[in-house]
Amino acid sequence: MTLFTQKQKQFALTSAAGVLLIGVILLLVNVLFNWVYLRWDLTRHHAYSLSPASKKFVRQLDDPVVIKAYFTPDLPPPYNTYARYVKDILAEYRSASHGRVHFEFVPTQPAKDFEEKAMSASMTPIQFEQMESDQLQIRRGFMGLVLFYRDRSEVLPVVKSPEHLEYDVTSRIARMARKNKKQIGTILGHGETPWRGSQIKLAQDLPAFYDLDHPIALPLATTGPISADAILIVGPQQKYDAPSLWAIDQMLMRGVPMAFLIDTKRFVNAQFMMAPLTTGLEDLLKTYGVKLTDQLVYDAECESVGMTQNVGGMAFTTSVRYPYIPQVTRFEPNHPILSGIESVSLPFPTRLDAGTLPKGVRFTPLLYSSEHSWLAPPETYSVSPTSIPHPKPDEPHGPYVLGGLLEGTFPSYFAGKPSPVKGEAVIPESPKTSIFILTTSHVLDQGLPEFQGVDALVTNALAYLSHDDTLIGIQAKGDIIRPLKPIPIPARDAVKFGCVLGIPLLPVAWGLIRWRRRDAWRKTIAATA
Repeated sequence: MTLFTQKQKQFALTSAAGVLLIGVILLLVNVLFNWVYLRWDLTRHHAYSLSPASKKFVRQLDDPVVIKAYFTPDLPPPYNTYARYVKDILAEYRSASHGRVHFEFVPTQPAKDFEEKAMSASMTPIQFEQMESDQLQIRRGFMGLVLFYRDRSEVLPVVKSPEHLEYDVTSRIARMARKNKKQIGTILGHGETPWRGSQIKLAQDLPAFYDLDHPIALPLATTGPISADAILIVGPQQKYDAPSLWAIDQMLMRGVPMAFLIDTKRFVNAQFMMAPLTTGLEDLLKTYGVKLTDQLVYDAECESVGMTQNVGGMAFTTSVRYPYIPQVTRFEPNHPILSGIESVSLPFPTRLDAGTLPKGVRFTPLLYSSEHSWLAPPETYSVSPTSIPHPKPDEPHGPYVLGGLLEGTFPSYFAGKPSPVKGEAVIPESPKTSIFILTTSHVLDQGLPEFQGVDALVTNALAYLSHDDTLIGIQAKGDIIRPLKPIPIPARDAVKFGCVLGIPLLPVAWGLIRWRRRDAWRKTIAATA
């Protein structure tokens, strides 16, 4: 019995020493990490850490950036966690920039002085509802940032969501620090979508990254070469004449990359109607290696729209699934244009086919509809939510290509033909360059809602075409949406019952195992005694 007691004491002392040693190690690690910043982000696409693009950008800063954070303490959930998240991300900026980014949280006491400083810094006060003492109370608070670089400043009056923080901060630093922006030429003159100067988010954000003040009206008034890092053509509604097509073709022949956001159907918003549309770009793109079709793609994995119905003299608005706005989650893996994008919604896309590829040209499909997608008949005119086609079980279905990338050396559409511009020779072949094609321009339509993923897709495409590697991926975390992917019913039931029954049984099983082990240990001690 004495031996049993001695072994118990020895076991207790060893356990206590182990616990004490672990506590000392944890204390030293905490002290060390006050000076050394290190995090492991295990989320997909590293949603809670800086992208390589942001890290590269802040390392190249010529002068320090100072960021002041205005956060009211003790805000109601979920806003009470924002300050900590902002602090962690700003610490990553400081670490990635090797000290070029500095930040501080403005002291919140006394409260009156803090509010005056926040208001003078152009912070936007927010009203918060909070339950205290069984009463609903309204509080006023601040959650914003001010950034300083040289003699410039940028204000982020409200941190709306943690997911947008990196894009908001990096874009404002870029607006202040970038000296030479890439020049993006936008084609005008044939009813293109008037997205420039609109209130859509992309139109407000792109000028921070690119020089967009060089519209190209076709046909050209001069035959001189166009100076641009990339060309953007969005939703023409009129047919291009031969001189205009020649201008586009010869810009490509000089090696200027291009992005085509183009429709083969004209959408009448107020009536939910479609009409055929021919612009002449179809033949141009066919020469380069892809074929635009006039068949709309509708998809069971789609966005929802609000639909108003009159019932008994009263108007009711309900949310209905709208298959003509596919929610695309199938991408070409690991392509820079799709960096960090989880989902992108494309209104009224058509199918894109690979045609006869010229020698030296490669086509990469980038965006696909789901397996539960179908092609509307070419003569489809009504796209009302109440007149969605019902495909038959044996009807051919997707996935279909909705966007892609052509890369290589392209032949001219006018090679071997007389030049439509008098006195101008045709350049018959381009150097290596790229063409991005998206089969809808409605992603930039002011008359439609702004959809998740669109800003990231267009920004990344322009960055890829203009060889601006620093910007690829910055915006993606601002547009992360993680739609639930359908799984088989047996797997879904297994997960459900596993969560309901399995998790409560885990501690019971662990307790039984511990009990059996301790019982065996006691019997061993008793036997040796």
